[in-house]
Amino acid sequence: MKKVDIIIPVYNAYKYTEECIKSVLKYTNLKEHRLLLINDKSPDENILPMLKKYQKENEEKNIILLENKENEGFVKTVNKGMKYSNNDVVLLNSDTEVTSNWLEKIIKCAYSNDAIATVTPLTNNGTIASVPNFCVDNELPKNINLEEYAKIIEESSYKRYPEVTTGIGFCMYIKRNVIEEIGFFDDVTFEKGYGEENDFCYRALDYGYINVICDDTFIYHKGTQSFKKENLSKSRAEVIDNHTKKLRKKYPIYTNKTDNFLALNPIKDIGENILINTLLYNKKRILFLVNEWQENMEMTGGTSLHLKDIILGIRDNTACFVLAPKKEDSSIFKLYLYTEHFGKEIFSFQTEMNLYGQITYTNHSYLEMIETIFDTFQIDILHVHHFLFHSFDAIEVAKKRNVESIITLHDLYMSCPTINMIYKNEYYCLANKQKDCSQCLKYRFGIENNILSSWRNTCKKVLEKFDKIIVPSKNTKEQFQNIYPELKIDVIEHGINLIPIENKLKKRKNTIDIAFVGVMVPHKGSQILNEIIQKNKNKNLKIHLFGRADDKKVSKNRKNYIYHGAYRRGELPKLLIENQIDLVCMFAIWPETYSYTLTETYMAHIPILTFDIGAVGDRVKNDGTGWVIPFNQQVEKILKKIEEIFNNKEEYDQIIKNYEQYSFKTIEEMQKEYTEIYKNATLSKKIVNLTDINNIARKSKELEFKHYQVLYGSIINKYKKLQQIRVWRIIQKVRRKIKEKLTQKNNK
Repeated sequence: MKKVDIIIPVYNAYKYTEECIKSVLKYTNLKEHRLLLINDKSPDENILPMLKKYQKENEEKNIILLENKENEGFVKTVNKGMKYSNNDVVLLNSDTEVTSNWLEKIIKCAYSNDAIATVTPLTNNGTIASVPNFCVDNELPKNINLEEYAKIIEESSYKRYPEVTTGIGFCMYIKRNVIEEIGFFDDVTFEKGYGEENDFCYRALDYGYINVICDDTFIYHKGTQSFKKENLSKSRAEVIDNHTKKLRKKYPIYTNKTDNFLALNPIKDIGENILINTLLYNKKRILFLVNEWQENMEMTGGTSLHLKDIILGIRDNTACFVLAPKKEDSSIFKLYLYTEHFGKEIFSFQTEMNLYGQITYTNHSYLEMIETIFDTFQIDILHVHHFLFHSFDAIEVAKKRNVESIITLHDLYMSCPTINMIYKNEYYCLANKQKDCSQCLKYRFGIENNILSSWRNTCKKVLEKFDKIIVPSKNTKEQFQNIYPELKIDVIEHGINLIPIENKLKKRKNTIDIAFVGVMVPHKGSQILNEIIQKNKNKNLKIHLFGRADDKKVSKNRKNYIYHGAYRRGELPKLLIENQIDLVCMFAIWPETYSYTLTETYMAHIPILTFDIGAVGDRVKNDGTGWVIPFNQQVEKILKKIEEIFNNKEEYDQIIKNYEQYSFKTIEEMQKEYTEIYKNATLSKKIVNLTDINNIARKSKELEFKHYQVLYGSIINKYKKLQQIRVWRIIQKVRRKIKEKLTQKNNK
């Protein structure tokens, strides 16, 4: 074992100096190595007695106390220590704290290569040695103590000892043979500090040595009380500027290389690995699969809103990974991470999903991606919220790794790939005996064969592999058990944020105001709304739409019809009350599985009129919050029912009273249910190494090119087919004749 002298120059900063000494005493073998404390005539009279106290209390250890008769400044004080020593040295600022096995790890790094002159460990505040964020002052992570953090960094290290142009003086190991060959710090040029370690390291480069970072060792650097900053005679900014100019003039090549290092940040992957492992520390890791995900979650579907609500309730103690396809290109997948105070996209993958078949059960590039995510982040739980755009490979990967698996069925995708079972985008298929699944599949997906039976057989096998199946309503459970009677399915209703609504007394008015709510598309009843507007003969009946309308027929105001447009989540109850809505109509033509829109309508205590289908029909009927009419009633009968409703004031008032008995399920209650579900999964404490996932992410460019080739090939093929049609040949013939005439004209 190499004998090392640890040199700590001391100037004031009593508290920090004491903490530094304590950490060195705790984590360093001072029977093998020596601690040199050098008091540079600190004005604080408590400093010297404190240093003597630690020397006396640790007589069995090698602690040497040196004193400067006059204040000599940082550089001369360091040189004094290096001249006193005959060993390798560590220059350690007094505002640092060392961690377990720090010196052993640094020595191992230093002697991994004979050409190494200096070694600098990682720190929170040390410019190019700063992690996780490069060249900035990093706070220590909350809820993790210093020793735990150092252990995370050690275990997540790549141990590649990256080469740098210069070491950093907060903690710098220097070999004795290098000192003997190239000399000490330049205490003439750099006086009392700043730039002296750069000068020394650049000088070492001239002699053919290298400087490295010990990337498995972390030293905490407080930064604000360091020796040299306290002892500057000029303002710090002036000193830095002056000494930087001196370095640039003396070493233009090396300072340029340092600038390049700062610009390129070649240790970025080290910082990323540390950040990820810090975020994951002591947290259960859940991978959520969903069909869509956006940074702005206000204007998205109910599936994503539900998942967002779950994550908000568990992210403080759980690492939530969300994997979703890119909105513009479903072959590109984005991986997001959400923990306490952190939430953003962390990786992007290009796959070959959906480039080949229309129905994708398995895909090799998706499988490679999902395996890498599981193995890199040591996923504890897989929770699928939708398989649309994903492949069923995910459950196979989970089963092979004994990972707990959960699936929530938010719609009817796992019974029919159409998702909502709307036949040819026109009507609910189970409501028409004349349906032909093969025709619908061809119309919707271009599939030439009736694969519904095969689809359901495959989905049944997939669902049976999950440890838990969840649906948001009893109606949805019944629908799936009609198809898959053997499956055990649990109902967990969605929770919602309760919105305080001011109960205003309704003004007397001459109109009856009814509203349609939510995104108005064909399967949500846009055609019914359009017909009601057209066939309404009652001048006192005013119709409203609160929500986005993709159907142009209902996106413009007309007589007795007001289009209010899109609203944000939570705004609907207030909008209904402010516009004095008397009745809300919900005429989706498929069996919805829950409906956040219905729950928000409940908050306004406004009666509902709906079809006897799906979760909406069930909820309204069971809760006594409105009227349920047979599915797919003709518009004339709907209008007649509306008239009947307002002719029976007693029944209408009773519906409103029923709301007083209704109990809303809150998001907090739902979050507790999911916390209970997740709690039994084994907690993985394994350290993450991002090498594999970085490699997969790099492959994206290759796959992007391949994807481009596929698209380009398709375009070329279409172009060649276009050339064969008669119209194309006629157009080309006309173009040639025009060109010939223009040429003749130009020649004349």
